[in-house]
Amino acid sequence: MQEHLEDIRKHFEECYPREGCGVFAVVKGESKWYPCTNVAEDKDDFIIDSTEYINISHRADIVAIVHSHPDASCTPSPADIKYCNAIGLPYYIFSYPNMELHIQEPERKAKALYGRTYEFGTNDCFEAMRDYLSSQDIHIPARKAFEDNWWDKDLDYFTDEMIKNYNYVRVEGNIQKNDVLIFTVQSNIANHCGVYLGDDLFFHHAENRLSCRENLYPFWKKYLTGVYRYAP
Repeated sequence: MQEHLEDIRKHFEECYPREGCGVFAVVKGESKWYPCTNVAEDKDDFIIDSTEYINISHRADIVAIVHSHPDASCTPSPADIKYCNAIGLPYYIFSYPNMELHIQEPERKAKALYGRTYEFGTNDCFEAMRDYLSSQDIHIPARKAFEDNWWDKDLDYFTDEMIKNYNYVRVEGNIQKNDVLIFTVQSNIANHCGVYLGDDLFFHHAENRLSCRENLYPFWKKYLTGVYRYAP
C-alpha cells in the first residue's frame, strides 16, 4: 500500500470535497491501485462506478476497496461496515487530508486466495494449489517438508511425490478446469505449479509475487511441462 500512497492522496485531492474511491487489485503478482469514479448522489457517501469496477475485475483480482473521509476521521461508518461485510472485501478508509488509515475487515472474507504474500513452505505455489482445489472440494493432504531450491538438488517433488501419492493422472490434450499445471522454469526439474481456471486463465503463486490469476499464454505456456487431473 505504501508504494501507492501518494497516488491515492492525489486522487482524494482531485475528488475533494467529495469522497474519493478506488480499489487495490493484483495483476500478474503485483499490487496495483485503480482510482475510480464516485457516482453517489450524496456528497458524504461513495459508490464506485459499476462499469469501471467490472472492467477492473476482468483484468485483475480486486482485493480491497479504498475510499476517503474528507475532513473527518478514518473511523468506519455503519454503512462502511455493512457494505464491507456484504462485499466480503477489506475496506481501506483514509481520513483526508491527514491520510490516517483504518482497515475494516469483513466478517467473512472473499477471495482469500488472491493477494497472498509469498513465503516458502507456508504461502507458496504448492499451498496455493492445495487451497484453491480445496475450495473446489478437491482435498489434497498436507505435504511433506520440501527442501528449498529442490530442483537444484535433483529432487522432483511434483511428479515423484505429489502426483503419484495424491490420485492425479497425467493427461494429454485439452486442459480442463481444476487441472493441475506443472511448470519447469529455467530448470531441468519441475519447480512450479498452478491450477487451470478456464478461458486461458490459471491461478498460481510465484516467488516474490502475490498470488493471482494470470494468462497461460504466451509467457507461461512455454514453461508448461505437465497437466494432471484428479482421478479418485
